[in-house]
Amino acid sequence: MAEAGQVVNVQAYRFPLLDSVRGIALLAVVAAHSSFFMSIGGSSSLSHLRFDFSVRVFFMISAFLLYRPWVRARLAEWPAPSAAAFAWRRFLRIMPAYWVALTVISIWLGLDYVFSGHGIWTYYGLLQVYQPGWAVGGLAQAWTLCVEVVFYASLPVWGGLMRRLSASTNTQKVRQELIACASLFLVSFVYKVVITATGAIEGRNGVPLQLNTLTFLDDFAIGMALGVLSAWYEGRRDLPRALRLHDRHPSISWGVALVLLAVTSLAVGLFGRVAASISGPEYVARHYLLALIGVGMLLPALLGDPTTGFVRRLLASRVLTYLGMISYGVYLWHFAVLVQLQRWNFGAVAAKTGQWIWFPAALAGGVLLATISWYGLERPITSLKRLVKTRPAPQAGEAITEPMRMPAAPVGS
Repeated sequence: MAEAGQVVNVQAYRFPLLDSVRGIALLAVVAAHSSFFMSIGGSSSLSHLRFDFSVRVFFMISAFLLYRPWVRARLAEWPAPSAAAFAWRRFLRIMPAYWVALTVISIWLGLDYVFSGHGIWTYYGLLQVYQPGWAVGGLAQAWTLCVEVVFYASLPVWGGLMRRLSASTNTQKVRQELIACASLFLVSFVYKVVITATGAIEGRNGVPLQLNTLTFLDDFAIGMALGVLSAWYEGRRDLPRALRLHDRHPSISWGVALVLLAVTSLAVGLFGRVAASISGPEYVARHYLLALIGVGMLLPALLGDPTTGFVRRLLASRVLTYLGMISYGVYLWHFAVLVQLQRWNFGAVAAKTGQWIWFPAALAGGVLLATISWYGLERPITSLKRLVKTRPAPQAGEAITEPMRMPAAPVGS
């Protein structure tokens, strides 16, 4: 156990536990979607649980992992990450698997509108969330991809702008980064206050105002800020007391997250069921309570020694790690599995065995199809990333110190 004065591994370069956090978030996603089909059979046992925190976890993980290299490069005064390589890798990781799933599932389930003139550019271009009536068509869950791709496109621009800010020390750079993240958070907060106060999010036309990047920009800002702190404290000995306490007791953040999950799940009158439409102050309050749950779930995997504590030993589970590795494929395919089970009259089976059987059935089918997708498509196609060269990153494992500067030349030299 690290004590004061010792180096705490605040940043393990590849963050081996993050896949397991993805795995937990994935289980929550499948449970949330299973609850819709359970409720048809008369069971509301999962409908009140706030499993929708999982979406927020995925947004924060993306922001943390993708923005952190920009911060490390800025602090170490290395060249910025290649925007072209970044875009190419994001494209390979997201679009081919999505396009294949969208095509196969649309044919499989008979979603003919996806192949209409309007549907093709809408769904294959991930533009559905900007159109009332189209937002949750195609792959219903793909609205989150629409949110993320805007963040991907904006990140190199943001990183480039931050590098242009003048700062003489890394401490100043970190302060600038955190203030900038706070500004993004504030913009998102004000946006949600405005659309709820005016009632703009209510009704069919309000869906695009909720399912967009601006709504969840605060989640990305949180992930980016965590990336800034992780890069700054990487390999350092002078860690704040709070980080040392968290490293010794990572279960604290999970405990807080579980308490908040209980509060948001049991306060049904205030926050409604999963996917229930609410507005006003309740909408904003729920948004930030779910964000806090996401942060609590993430912290043990982002900060501290990844080998210490019960929570981290749990996250080292091979099952969770595997689920995290194939999580994108399960995300793409599991809802179609649920729809197909419903068409096969799986509700009659659930009525005899218990409505909870929807969840393992959806998970099993999703994992099977995701495994095929991972080994048959996703992993092979990501090997093409080498076609666009990236730039070397600062070396991991050592503290990023203030850069050495040459003394100014004498006047008149």
